[in-house]
Amino acid sequence: MGFDKALLQVDGGYALERTCRTAREVFSRLILVADIRDKFPQRAQQGYEIVEDEFPQTGPLGGLVMALHHATTPHVFLVACDIPHISAKQIRWLAERVHDQQVVAFSGSHLETLFAFYHRSCLSVFERRLPAGELRIRTGFCEPDVECVDMGEAALDNVNMPAQLHEWHE
Repeated sequence: MGFDKALLQVDGGYALERTCRTAREVFSRLILVADIRDKFPQRAQQGYEIVEDEFPQTGPLGGLVMALHHATTPHVFLVACDIPHISAKQIRWLAERVHDQQVVAFSGSHLETLFAFYHRSCLSVFERRLPAGELRIRTGFCEPDVECVDMGEAALDNVNMPAQLHEWHE
């Protein structure tokens, strides 16, 4: 959309804050991966760990690699900040399906790799893809075990165009 969607103003706060509040209902530790560590200084004071992305210009895959590097649990939950209607209930429901594999949501016919649990064992698979410029998360799915879980039609719609901004307020 031409700007950082994490800083999108929604109902008097940032889109990122809304996503973090929801995730905080489920997880005690949140890691925010940012291109610039000082991008969200006030968030660091609210108990969010800020990690600077060591793989700039690699999109979500670089962020996933950084999150997996800093993980203290077998899995990390990766979520985009531009999904307006996520809930703690959805995250918990997806978490119940996690065992030793990755669990990725899909909605309708759309695979949502940014609403998913990734196992630390897949770190090396994703790391190898960064220098090769293979930045789509889903292309690494052939190596690690992945379970795709249907979240229902339109449950995880992203806001990617200015015309979709109204979805944040519904």
